[in-house]
Amino acid sequence: MKELGITKGEWQYRDHFSDGIIETEETIIGHLMKWGSPEDELQSNAILIIDAGNTAQKCGLLPSELLRQRDELKEAFNQMRQYWSLIDSEADAEQIAGSLWEVLAIAEAAIKNTER
Repeated sequence: MKELGITKGEWQYRDHFSDGIIETEETIIGHLMKWGSPEDELQSNAILIIDAGNTAQKCGLLPSELLRQRDELKEAFNQMRQYWSLIDSEADAEQIAGSLWEVLAIAEAAIKNTER
């Protein structure tokens, strides 16, 4: 897993008067100020930031990298589904098997991107 350089530890939200604090037990990560924003928007932003930070620590990938990986896996899955739908006979199965192995290699490469 690659080192992201972000604050380690479980990120949490704490109300601070009308503002919000994103922090770990040892470090304040951010201060969300409620200047003109509704309270529910402030908390929704905090939830997003906290979830992104905690998820990144668990998998070693930024949200944009997870999205790219998801898209690669979805594409590989859709290609496999298309190939399987073409199988009408045993001869078709042998011919399509080679293509399926290629698609599986794409999916495997996407998964290996998480093992950095």
